[in-house]
Amino acid sequence: MSINRALTFALILLSLLVVVTVINFNNHKDIGSEYDISKDELLMINICIIPEIIRSYEKVRNIYSIRNTFFFRYIQNTCNTCLDIQLNEILTLQEEIGKDYIWIFPAYLEDRNSRIQLSAELAKFNYRNFPADSLFIPTFNGEQRSYYAWINGDGEIGMVFIPDRNNVHNTRQYFLEVKNMLKTLSGN
Repeated sequence: MSINRALTFALILLSLLVVVTVINFNNHKDIGSEYDISKDELLMINICIIPEIIRSYEKVRNIYSIRNTFFFRYIQNTCNTCLDIQLNEILTLQEEIGKDYIWIFPAYLEDRNSRIQLSAELAKFNYRNFPADSLFIPTFNGEQRSYYAWINGDGEIGMVFIPDRNNVHNTRQYFLEVKNMLKTLSGN
């Protein structure tokens, strides 16, 4: 990817992030309350996090070489209720679209217990355990956050979305966009 193309992509992504964040602030006035952070701090965190996710993926993309894939990234100590909700949303999407374009990328320890747990939790999904240090997982206020993203046909990451438990509407909108894109790819 050329530098100009990468910069253009980053600027477009940053602009979209700012627009989504402004809309989010207007729709949900106390967005930072759960994390005890201000709106300005949340905006700065998002502006810093998304490019960091993209940079970390660029470092590993040739190793994993996954294309046209929607993925969900989370860590081992994600709250069980949150994880169940997110996996159920993905399962609903998968039932509509099919399994081929959807992957789960957890970050668990590489040990026997983790393999057993993952095979039980993610039996209905395509999944691959990526070490936490190979693909960035954002943290703020001491909490690591899961996220969704899209890897296009050229192997480039985009459409990074960090769900906010206080604003389920944005998550639903994001899933609608992903569903439309996946329907186009699958020919449904």
